[in-house]
Amino acid sequence: MVKRPEHEHEDEQWIEGLTQEMKRVDQLFDDVPSPSLEGLHTLAVHTLERKRRRMKFELVLFLLIALFIVGGAMLAALSAPIILLFIHVFGMVTGGTILIFSKSLRSAGKKGSR
Repeated sequence: MVKRPEHEHEDEQWIEGLTQEMKRVDQLFDDVPSPSLEGLHTLAVHTLERKRRRMKFELVLFLLIALFIVGGAMLAALSAPIILLFIHVFGMVTGGTILIFSKSLRSAGKKGSR
């Protein structure tokens, strides 16, 4: 494929513009000072502390929600055990019915069932 002279001129202009932009980007990043070792160490320590605090907060939140759900279920079981038993039986029957009548769920575990 032979290029015409006008395309070669456009290509040269594009390459020249690209190299100028690359030089400009290099100059922008050459002026950025690198952080000291102490600064990096301090940043790492602060990041770990923030992460540890956030993880503790999430754990406490998880435990509070879990206790709330379990406490509610136990309260429901103590106040109306027949209703709770009915809900569990209804859920199990519904799940079994869905598994029995859903052909795609029954064949999901078989190899080559697509």
